[in-house]
Amino acid sequence: MRFIYGLSWFLIYVIRAFVLWILIPYAVLAWLFVHSWVQKSTIGQSICWYDQNFLAFMILVPFRYLRFVNPKLRSAKFLRLSEMRVVKTYRISFLSEMV
Repeated sequence: MRFIYGLSWFLIYVIRAFVLWILIPYAVLAWLFVHSWVQKSTIGQSICWYDQNFLAFMILVPFRYLRFVNPKLRSAKFLRLSEMRVVKTYRISFLSEMV
């Protein structure tokens, strides 16, 4: 079971590495045209909001069995668009704060 758990996190990070190449430019453009004047958020909050929602999607949909193995992941949820302004920014690294 520990092997499957570790393999799942490895797959999440490999998929995330490729998706971030698309997600970050998209988040910057979305911030430039929409979020900077509608939500009054910073560019860092916008990128972190998209990243956190992508990780929540990965944990809640294709790798949903991780929530049953790790009790901390049972509270994983999507962030509403109205919560973008209060998102705590972080550096996107190999291990993020959601883990």
